Amino acid sequence: MNTKHKPDAMVRSLFFGLLFLLLCTPSAVLGQYGDMGKKLVIDGYLVNMQSVSISERPIELPDSLGFLTKGDKHIYNTNISFQNRLNLFWYVNDKLSVTAQMRNRLIVGDQVRMDFTGQLEDSYENTDNFFNPAWNVAVGNSYILNLAFDRIYAEYTSGNLAISLGKQRINWGKTFAFNPNDMFNTYAYFDFDYEEKPGTDAFRAMYYTGAASSVEVAANIDSARQVSAAIKWNANLMNYDFQVLGGMLKSKDLALGFGWSGYIKDASWRGELAWYQPFENFRDTSGLVMLSTGMDYSFSSKWTVQTEMMLAKLPKGKEIVFFDAYAPPQSVKDLATSPFQLLASAMFQASPLSSFSLTGIWYPHPDIKGVFIGPSWAYSLADNLSASLYWQFFHGNFPDILTNKISRQSINSGFLRLKYSF
Repeated sequence: MNTKHKPDAMVRSLFFGLLFLLLCTPSAVLGQYGDMGKKLVIDGYLVNMQSVSISERPIELPDSLGFLTKGDKHIYNTNISFQNRLNLFWYVNDKLSVTAQMRNRLIVGDQVRMDFTGQLEDSYENTDNFFNPAWNVAVGNSYILNLAFDRIYAEYTSGNLAISLGKQRINWGKTFAFNPNDMFNTYAYFDFDYEEKPGTDAFRAMYYTGAASSVEVAANIDSARQVSAAIKWNANLMNYDFQVLGGMLKSKDLALGFGWSGYIKDASWRGELAWYQPFENFRDTSGLVMLSTGMDYSFSSKWTVQTEMMLAKLPKGKEIVFFDAYAPPQSVKDLATSPFQLLASAMFQASPLSSFSLTGIWYPHPDIKGVFIGPSWAYSLADNLSASLYWQFFHGNFPDILTNKISRQSINSGFLRLKYSF
């Protein structure tokens, strides 16, 4: 049963509201203590983000949903979110450290009002991880207050060996946007408000065999008790960094990957190749092959341009839906929205305090015929205070937010974000 439509007890809401404020406000003081003590360091940030999403109205809405319209043929989805992040680093000695990080969010607005099935509420509290230290401590018809740990792990280093255990991020990607080698930590590319990206419950060990070479072993378990495990070899040859990996994905697929990064003259070039093949019926054509490659080049200190594309041999019968392009992928196998997608972006540093960027992604598959355009602007108001403005435009064939029927639509979303770091 979806509990968000039940009236919340006033005492419960007030208690957790005060807890949320307490988590936010004293953190700067604790951070100062940590910087002096060196054994314990606490930092983080506060974010306030206001957003509006405008889409076409497919049907006549009932009176109960009248708040979504402004008397025209569009649906207006407005939201306000408050986010507090706390990062705690405890350096036990010169070899052992412990890290715990919390992501605490208060979301208020139409996004919660339209969560008729409770899927949004459930997604905040139940992730794909084996351990879920996340709690929806206050839920109402238009708000969710969620407290969650997305990093809890210990790390031991001695000489050339580094071992970590717990909820952590394991990033094996080489490219910027599309990462077929990143089998442990997939993320939503369009979710710019989650800078740290998700973690996973895992064991990781790395041994440095040379100045630019290493062997890395990692394994994790998800909420369905499926295990992913792999070994990765890193080396530098001819001034290029290479990686080769092999293992098992979610107890079901053979995983093989290859990646590289280096330079062609003054342009950076990187890429990833991955093959995921189900163990069951191993000889059939149900496997998935993905190749991503991209280049970036800087003109003086002002301009940077970047391109990246991904080619994919999709399994037979895979449904191709544009919605999957901006929904958080359930697995690295869900990164490929279509057999081909192309990204191009340009970034301009107007001044030391101000920067602009423009990103576009093209999905030419006939079932999608989609495009994404995303301009952004960022400005530093002070040493620890910044403001940013994002706009996201999607156009293509994808499910309607109310009827779930595939139709050709345009969705515009704007975001105003203020961030205070401590």
